[in-house]
Amino acid sequence: MSGCHRLKLLQSHLVSKFPVSDHDSSLAEYLSRSQEIDKTTVAEVYFGSFYPKIVELRNKMCSSPLFDHTEDVELSREPLRQKIIEQLGFLYTSNQLTYDIDMKDPAKKSEFLYCLGEYCQMTSTRFVVHITLYLDTIQNLGTQKHRNSIDRAYCLKDYGSFAMTELGHGSNVAGLETTATYDHKTREFIINSPRPTSAKWLIGAVGKTANMTSLFAKLIVDGVDKGVHAFVIPIRDYETHQPLPGVILGDCGKKIYLDGVDNGFLIFNDYRVPYDCLLDRLSQITTDGKFKSSIKNKEKRLGIMLGGLIRGRIAVVNGSEVCMRHSLTIALRFAAIKKQFSKQNGPEIPILDYQTQQYRLIPHLAKMFGIKSCGIFLMEEFKNVRSKTFDDPECNELAEYHSILSAMKNISSSFAVAATQECREATGGMGFQAYSRLNSHRNMSDVHTTWEGDNTVLIQQAGKFIFKQVQRAFKGIKITAPSLSYLTLDLDQVKSFKVDFSTEEELYNEKLLIELMEYRVNWLLHQSIAKLQENGPKFDDMFDAWNNTQVHYLQDLGKSYGECIIAKQLLKLVNGVLEKNQMTGAVIKKLFYLFVLERVEKNSGLYLENAFNGSQIRLVKDAEVNLCRELAKDSLHIIDAIAAPDKILGSAIGNADGQMYSNIIKAVEASKRVYDPPTWLPILKQVRNAIELK
Repeated sequence: MSGCHRLKLLQSHLVSKFPVSDHDSSLAEYLSRSQEIDKTTVAEVYFGSFYPKIVELRNKMCSSPLFDHTEDVELSREPLRQKIIEQLGFLYTSNQLTYDIDMKDPAKKSEFLYCLGEYCQMTSTRFVVHITLYLDTIQNLGTQKHRNSIDRAYCLKDYGSFAMTELGHGSNVAGLETTATYDHKTREFIINSPRPTSAKWLIGAVGKTANMTSLFAKLIVDGVDKGVHAFVIPIRDYETHQPLPGVILGDCGKKIYLDGVDNGFLIFNDYRVPYDCLLDRLSQITTDGKFKSSIKNKEKRLGIMLGGLIRGRIAVVNGSEVCMRHSLTIALRFAAIKKQFSKQNGPEIPILDYQTQQYRLIPHLAKMFGIKSCGIFLMEEFKNVRSKTFDDPECNELAEYHSILSAMKNISSSFAVAATQECREATGGMGFQAYSRLNSHRNMSDVHTTWEGDNTVLIQQAGKFIFKQVQRAFKGIKITAPSLSYLTLDLDQVKSFKVDFSTEEELYNEKLLIELMEYRVNWLLHQSIAKLQENGPKFDDMFDAWNNTQVHYLQDLGKSYGECIIAKQLLKLVNGVLEKNQMTGAVIKKLFYLFVLERVEKNSGLYLENAFNGSQIRLVKDAEVNLCRELAKDSLHIIDAIAAPDKILGSAIGNADGQMYSNIIKAVEASKRVYDPPTWLPILKQVRNAIELK
C-alpha cells in the first residue's frame, strides 16, 4: 500500500460519517452450527504437490506492500501495468526457474503461475505469456542453438510474447496469413503481413513489454507453401525498446478486463531475420536450399507445433478453479452473514439457510472440487507425456492427452463463467461493487472461454479423438486409450442399460454413479454416429456432414467425455481425504455425489430416453436438493480450509473476519472523492437553469 493511500485510508477511519459498527458475529455463529473438519487434510489433498509453495508465496505476498487490492481498484492502465511488473520481479527473483529445473520437474512452472493467480490473474496472465507460451514454444520446437534464447528468457533478460493469433484468424491456425519467405542467397527469412487481417492481434506483452516473440507464419520455400512454422525473433531494440526496422507495434487498447496485460498488434514489412530464427526441431532447410521435415503431413506437424499451448491450457484450468474458489469463498461467507426476513417475527434468517440460495451455490462448490481434481490429474499426466513426446512427437499418449486437455479447458472455463456469475447475482448490489472483487473473477472467467483455444473448437477436437478411436475399433484395432476403456461399440448393449434404484439412499453408490457418467458417453457416441450416417448422404463432403452434427451430438459427446473424467478424478480426490480422515472424508465425499447427480439431473432428458423412468429422475432431484442442504451447513468449513488469506482474496464482503458491513464502508470511504462535490457541478447547474420552471 502506498504511503498516500495508507494515509487516506487512516483519515477515512478517523472521520467516518457512518455510525460506529458493532462487531458482527454472524459468520462465527454460522460456522459453529456444524462440526469442524480437518482443514489441513482437505488443503493438502486439494492442492496436492502445490501446497507447500502456495503457503510460502501466500506468506510472501501478505508481507509485501506491493500486494494490495484496495489500492489496485483505483489504478489506471499504465500504473497498473507497472505495478504488475514490480510484483513479478519481487516474486520471481526468489523463485527463479531455469531450463534444468523445468526439465526435471515440469510442474514448477504451473505451480508458480497458480500461486500468482491466487492474488490476481492479471499478474499470472502477464507471466503465462512469457514463461509458458513463448518459452515452451522454443523448448518444444527449437534445438541446441536456441539454448541461449531459452536461458535469457528464464533470467528475464528477454521478455517474450506469443504471436499466433491474427486479426482475421485465430482458431484456424493453418489459415494464418503472415508469411516467412526463405531467401537462399542470404539464408534469411523475409517476414511480411500482406493484408490488414494478417496483423498479429491481441498478442500479450506486445503492446509495451516484449522485446522478443515466438512467431507463427507460413513458411514459403521456392514459392511453395510448406505450412505454418514457428520462429523466435526480436521485435524491439534491446537498448532503446523501440520497434526494429520493418516491425510495427502498437497497443490494442482498452478491453472488458485485463487492462494490466498489454495486448498489442504486430505488423511486418519485409522484415529480415537470420536462418537460426527458425525453430527447426521438426523442419529444416538444407544448405542447398531444400526443405525437409521429419513429419510429412502438414496437419500433424502443425498439431505438434501447437504443443506450446499445453501449459497455457493447464493454466486456464487452474485459473478457472481459482476464480470459482475465490467467488464461492466470497458468496458463501456473504450468505452466512446476510440476513433477510424472519419466521413469526423472530430474528432474520441467514440467506444461506434458504433452499434457493443453497441450490444456487453448493453445486458450484462440487464442480470446483471436480475442476481442481482434474488440474492435479493434468499436471501428473503432463509429466509422463512430455518425456514421451520428445522421443516420439506422434505418440498416441500425446493425442489422448490433447483430447482430455481440450475438453477440460472447455468445461472448466464454462463452469467458472456460470459459477462466478451466480456468485455475483447471489451477493446482490454489494457483489456488483468492485470492492467485492467478484467482477474480476467473472471477467477473468469470461476471457478463459476464448483464449488458448476457442471452447467450441476445442470440444470438437475431443469429439474427433473419440471418433478416431472408434473408427480404429470398427477395423478390429483395440481401443488402447485409458480414458475410453469403457466404450461399448454394441448399440444393443448400450440400449440394455437400465438403472435399478428405488430409494434416494441407493443413489449414494460410487460404482453406480460412475456407470451413469460412462453410459452418457456411450449413448451420445451412438447417437452421434447415427446422426453422421444420416447427414452423410445429405451433403457433398464430410466437412459439412461433421459441421451439421455438432449441436446436441458431437459437442455434447465431447463434454460428456470430459465430465466423466472429472467424476473419476473427483472420486479419487475425495477418497484421498477419506483415507486420511474418515469424518472429514465423509463430508467431502458428498461433493462427488452432488457433482454426478447434478450432471444427471441437468441431462435428465437423455437418461429418460432409455435408462431411467420419471420417478427415478424425481429421486435424483430430491437427492440433489438434500445434498445441497446438508453441504450448506459444512460449506463454510470446507471453503475456509482452502480459501486464500484475506489480503490475497481482497474482498470487502468476503473476509474471514466476518465484518462485511464495516469493511465495505471502509472501502467506500477510502475511495477517491467519496464526500466531495462533483467536478462537473457547473454543468449540473447549467442544465438546471436551461429550462424555466412553469
